[in-house]
Amino acid sequence: MPSTPRVAVEQAYRPSGRFAYLAGAAAALILLSVLPFCLAPEMQVFYLSEGGPIQVLSAAGYLVVATTLIREMSAADLSKSWYLVLIPIAMCLREMDFHAHFTTYNITNTLLYVSPEVPFVEKIFGVSVFAVLGIAGYFLAVNHTSSFVRNLRRRDFTSMAIAAAMISAVASKTLDGAASNLSFLGIDISSTFFSMVIEEVLELGIPIFLATAAFSYVGRQKPRAMPH
Repeated sequence: MPSTPRVAVEQAYRPSGRFAYLAGAAAALILLSVLPFCLAPEMQVFYLSEGGPIQVLSAAGYLVVATTLIREMSAADLSKSWYLVLIPIAMCLREMDFHAHFTTYNITNTLLYVSPEVPFVEKIFGVSVFAVLGIAGYFLAVNHTSSFVRNLRRRDFTSMAIAAAMISAVASKTLDGAASNLSFLGIDISSTFFSMVIEEVLELGIPIFLATAAFSYVGRQKPRAMPH
């Protein structure tokens, strides 16, 4: 019969216990959605501004994901699955607007590639970034899609956390493009403070849920020593 300490550790890593962390992350996002409505107007502006707390926390969250994977994965695994680290680093740089700091236009702007005034080296830089990210996305999809779907059906915690991050990403992008998408249909709407808060907090949810998934993954890959 296992000793009491061993039982305690095993219970801490049962799925029911780990799902509490997912619920805690969701609760934190709800709190962050409510918080700005308790602030003074100038603090509300800062809350959602470039370099404000939401953006900084989002960037830091992606660094936590990348750092966790680098620290816990073996050299062989990092060499084989380098894209798992590259993608969160790229998302961190995107969150800090690095995509607009080194070129005449940001690398997602078509003017960077078609304007004759943009130096050729900047065009090559933009294409190279997308090429590397495209290759990373390809390997991610090919190597992990089937196992992700299979584990999601089994209600695997890591897959559930990744799914939550994907839902946050889709929801935030939907809110971000709602005005332009609806104007195309002849519906004129403008963003409200509430919608901007929800959009930014949903974007923060992406790294939070990914970090939760990373912690779960490395914890499962490296069994902890059980005290007797």
